[in-house]
Amino acid sequence: MKSSVVVGLQWGDEGKGKLVDQLAQQYDAIVRFNGGGNAGHTVVVGNEKKVFHVLPSAALWRKKLYIGAGVVVDPESLEQELSQNPVNVMVDYRCGLITPFEKWLDKRLEELRGTNAIGTTGRGIGPAYADRMLRVSPRVMDVVYGDFRDLSAVRRLIGGGDGITDEWIEMSRRVLSPIAGDVPESLLSLYEEGGSILFEGAQGALLDITYGTYPYVTSSNTVASYVGVGAGFPASKIDEVIGVAKLYVTRVGAGPFPTEIIGELSEKIRGKGGEYGSTTGRARRVGWLDMVALKYAISLNEPAKLKLVFTKADVLAGLGDLRAAVAYSVDGKESSNFVDALAGKRVEPVYESFDPIPDVDWESVAKSGWGAAPKQLRNFIDFIQDYLKVEVTEVSIGARRGMSVELRRCAFSS
Repeated sequence: MKSSVVVGLQWGDEGKGKLVDQLAQQYDAIVRFNGGGNAGHTVVVGNEKKVFHVLPSAALWRKKLYIGAGVVVDPESLEQELSQNPVNVMVDYRCGLITPFEKWLDKRLEELRGTNAIGTTGRGIGPAYADRMLRVSPRVMDVVYGDFRDLSAVRRLIGGGDGITDEWIEMSRRVLSPIAGDVPESLLSLYEEGGSILFEGAQGALLDITYGTYPYVTSSNTVASYVGVGAGFPASKIDEVIGVAKLYVTRVGAGPFPTEIIGELSEKIRGKGGEYGSTTGRARRVGWLDMVALKYAISLNEPAKLKLVFTKADVLAGLGDLRAAVAYSVDGKESSNFVDALAGKRVEPVYESFDPIPDVDWESVAKSGWGAAPKQLRNFIDFIQDYLKVEVTEVSIGARRGMSVELRRCAFSS
């Protein structure tokens, strides 16, 4: 038996989809445990690109898939995704549902925020989580077994209608009835029988509703320990956490971004890395690797069990000298505490520079292994390991399957 969790360690879009697709062959089941259709996990096979929003990114491997109660589900969107990906999936009875009301409210709230808009996807994720706390949210079990129209009164008072029509109920029941089930019971049974489980997180640690750059965050907890709530699986049984980060940083929407790059270089990185939202199509903001933020994110994600995977190393090749923030300057004093950025203080990154990574035949590097990677990249990774005191186990050097190299003996200095 084995259980692992894949989590993002930045502001999302780190490449979790590619990694889950790669790891899926080693596991019996793959589980989404947070977020909703605001995720856009991309898998590239040959010249074909697949984007998964609610289904786990292992859908192409025909594995057993689960959607835990920590996920909010839009039945209409799920139906579209299932029509394109016929899979064996179970959706937990307790998942909250997104109706047209939540999508309307999401967009309306953004309009009311005006220049202070957060930059949500408009897919109703936040309002769906809020409705659960208000105890007016329909759940999968309500659609499959019950009549929940009495929940609509409060929703109608807010305005915009409640979105629960006979047609919506009929559609939702048709989609959900064949796949609804008790996810915690099924997962624990599988695990106790010796099965292996991979949990796939959505968004990233810096977008966590509690520990991220609030209010510019997502609407769910994104850290590894949320598996205990979001999937109903004992967090104590997690064997391994795999943290994913880019060798640079991006974020979508507003919010603090200490290492943001403005100007021509950001356009080059954005273009080369395809830094546009998989769900919204919006251009992502781009910045240098922030070691202070990364160290903070690691501290939230079972650091004793965590191994690091870096993505998009090839994007930085041929762009000149590299930089990474190793501290912040706050009121003239040096700080290594990301909470300074969370608190809204004016932080200036303290950078260290690194030799440029030359552009090479990355296909050849993928075939030959880490020793064939440019020494400048290997030196950069060595520095990161020594700074973070966390083992880096893999570096991705391209978007397609197989474009990664493992680091088998890459221990950091004590």
